Amino acid sequence: MNYHKSNYYTRYDGRVVYNNGMAWIVVFQATNRHNYAIVKYYNGAYNVIEV
Repeated sequence: MNYHKSNYYTRYDGRVVYNNGMAWIVVFQATNRHNYAIVKYYNGAYNVIEV
């Protein structure tokens, strides 16, 4: 979770919300409990979105 983050996230708080073996989506909650980071892995590439 070191990818252009503006909040602090702990790596152990991640929840897998989608996993089909080839692609997955994991959601992390920030320590301030108001922001979330969504990590998507698909086709060999990672995307991180902070909401």
